[in-house]
Amino acid sequence: MTADSTTPRRIDRDVDDLDGRLIHALQQNGRASIQDLAQRLDAPRDYVSQRLHRLIEHGGLRVIAALDPGFAGHHVLVHAMVTVSGPARPVADEIARIDDAVFVSMVSGAHPLVFESRHGDDARLHEMLDRVRRISAVRQVRVTTYAEVLKGFFVAESRTEIALDELDHLLISALQGDGRESYRALADAVHLSPSSARSRVRRLIDAGVIRISAIPSGGLSRNRVAVGVGITLSDDAEPVRQYILDSPVIEFAARTHGSYDFIVTIGASSTAGALTVLEEIRALPQVGGLETWTHLDVIKEDYARSLGRVLA
Repeated sequence: MTADSTTPRRIDRDVDDLDGRLIHALQQNGRASIQDLAQRLDAPRDYVSQRLHRLIEHGGLRVIAALDPGFAGHHVLVHAMVTVSGPARPVADEIARIDDAVFVSMVSGAHPLVFESRHGDDARLHEMLDRVRRISAVRQVRVTTYAEVLKGFFVAESRTEIALDELDHLLISALQGDGRESYRALADAVHLSPSSARSRVRRLIDAGVIRISAIPSGGLSRNRVAVGVGITLSDDAEPVRQYILDSPVIEFAARTHGSYDFIVTIGASSTAGALTVLEEIRALPQVGGLETWTHLDVIKEDYARSLGRVLA
């Protein structure tokens, strides 16, 4: 193979790598400036701006504000694995139409789809589970409850009780549509000065009411592999918990009750990267076993939730 024939592939890999790192940076801070993103990625500012524009306009990337589950009154959070007879896609589509389902994905393994849902109380949870079980193709639903969310792009690290007024509600609604909306545009929408809009948005983020983060199209791309992992323990949980918190590749993690002791999502740029993390988890003496599933097609990923519905 000649050098000329390999050059386009190398360029494609370089672009994929930068896009992947750009998405990851926006998942950490959806309102990071182009200048900050360029410095973090060690790339020219204009090029980063161009790639971000392309990801949003043509790659389906969304940067949105999402309400923290606690603020939204969603105190019961669960992960469910569904066994079906026949094709799984129609079942996934039907579950995705249920409001309380915030995430639905078709995956590899014995349970061809998984979903996450958030509820105000156990009664709402049981109502949803009954609805899922009534779907004719559903054969089994395995439910694991999140006892504590350790990591999550749309879960605040800490929360402070604050009183919100109508202007706060309007700002949140606007940011749920576009988390990178300029402060000038936000100010015009709610009839404030840009500096007042900025301070209010900062207050909402600092108090843990909202987080602004990026959601790739379908949750997946050629530069992102997502693997779910159910971890069962054979010893003390703390070393496993600390590994999870320290790992930059684990995007979501929860301490759980039910089928597993922890559920995590590994987000890597390649299967080799995901495998490395899996091997490191297996090597922890406190880990008794792992069950994994690879996300193949994310049908729904909607953590924003309607502010009006929450307030009602």
